[in-house]
Amino acid sequence: MAQNSVEYFASMQTQTGWTTILESFARFVDPPEDARLLDVGTGPGALVKIFREQYKAEAYGVDADPLMMAHAFSTQNVGQAFVCGSVDHLPLKAEHFDVVTATNVLYLVDEALPALQELARILKPSGTLVMLNPSPKMSILAATALADERNLSGFARENFIHWGEMAEAKVRWSPEQIAELFQKAGLKLTETRERVGSGLALYARGIKGGEYNHVK
Repeated sequence: MAQNSVEYFASMQTQTGWTTILESFARFVDPPEDARLLDVGTGPGALVKIFREQYKAEAYGVDADPLMMAHAFSTQNVGQAFVCGSVDHLPLKAEHFDVVTATNVLYLVDEALPALQELARILKPSGTLVMLNPSPKMSILAATALADERNLSGFARENFIHWGEMAEAKVRWSPEQIAELFQKAGLKLTETRERVGSGLALYARGIKGGEYNHVK
């Protein structure tokens, strides 16, 4: 079952167009060159490779699944960049990273606030947290409509509609809800941006201080 999970997420990052979304998200993150960056819930590690190769960041990835980390280590060719750890209990030093990213992770956890507090713990002062989650616009119906519009088929279609199913089953935070969560975690929401079709994904950036700007 665990190996099937690895194969599923590896296929998701390489066969569904998800790489395009990750590259869009990476442009939103836009880390400074040589920034020390951690991608939480990195899965097969595609985003770590993007940050290292395209942005020259000192990027690392963490995931709770040891088989996933073994797969990332063997396929991404980025050296000793991966470590096992749970999002709410990371085996990493406090105030160690300039940037922390989390794509499609926090909306899945049962209690988001402790996880956010843990991510804030490992950020340096004035560090940046950037996350991607389904927006309030995401649903099974919306995902199906976009899959039809883009002529998705097979695994790509199933995977995208499944994202809509998970969004309905879990949580779809608004910018206002994210701002409240960030404040409780000791962060300040500074920017959100809607992407993917009509805005089915919500990117959010938080730092310790700054002004908030929502872009549709």
